[in-house]
Amino acid sequence: MTFRLEHVHVKTRDPAGTARFYMETLGATLIEVSHDDTHYRIDLHGLTLNITDHVSYQKREQKYGIEHLAVETDDMDGTLANLIAKGARVLEELVSPVPAHKGGRICFLEGPEGIQLELVEIVK
Repeated sequence: MTFRLEHVHVKTRDPAGTARFYMETLGATLIEVSHDDTHYRIDLHGLTLNITDHVSYQKREQKYGIEHLAVETDDMDGTLANLIAKGARVLEELVSPVPAHKGGRICFLEGPEGIQLELVEIVK
């Protein structure tokens, strides 16, 4: 049996604005727009994000957002400044206790729909 991650689905009241946020701040690229410009599919450095509002044909309870996305950066200060300039709010900054992160800085921010972003500093 083989598995692979196909996508992460982000549900938001503003699909276009949320897609634009990830493209302008974290370098995501547009894969496609469909369903009368309400469904966005973007590539966030190898992770596919589907970004929509609630989907009318899905009958189960739908909720907005996800908990957090973690993104590595080799320019913590520049990336952080760009995210803040685009409206992200800093929630917490700390030095990573995780050995794999080699003591680099970590910053949690809040993006569209309250989705948290974790910036992980690449330490060489």
